[in-house]
Amino acid sequence: MNTESALTPRSLRDTRRMNMFVSVAAAVAGLLFGLDIGVIAGALPFITDHFVLTSRLQEWVVSSMMLGAAIGALFNGWLSFRLGRKYSLMAGAILFVLGSIGSAFATSVEMLIAARVVLGIAVGIASYTAPLYLSEMASENVRGKMISMYQLMVTLGIVLAFLSDTAFSYS
Repeated sequence: MNTESALTPRSLRDTRRMNMFVSVAAAVAGLLFGLDIGVIAGALPFITDHFVLTSRLQEWVVSSMMLGAAIGALFNGWLSFRLGRKYSLMAGAILFVLGSIGSAFATSVEMLIAARVVLGIAVGIASYTAPLYLSEMASENVRGKMISMYQLMVTLGIVLAFLSDTAFSYS
């Protein structure tokens, strides 16, 4: 049975608004996920020069975000159950902001690694919760499109990060 045929014009409009809000929120989460994955490739030479990093510390700077992502994804099942999907995504958004600020203003390599772990936790939360929230909130006729949009935005974020890496490499 098609559920939209039983909806009033007002409830249909509200459903469409909710679908739009959910798709934009998931697209932003996917874009941030992709940007955070790709941006380190172009930033690493500058970070290495600034902090005079050994190859071991370079590895830690790069991999610390993935460590955080594993932690975030591992504990996000519990978090999204306790807080709910929406508040779990909000917690991830706050961590994205804190991790980005910490990365931008890091005065030591240890501070940078810690900030990247925080960013990774945000990535773990977003990569777990955004598709789950999408699948629960979207109406069945657009659910697949929204999940695909999330994946597309992750890829677009990576591409944009690489393009910005290229632009900054010539400066």
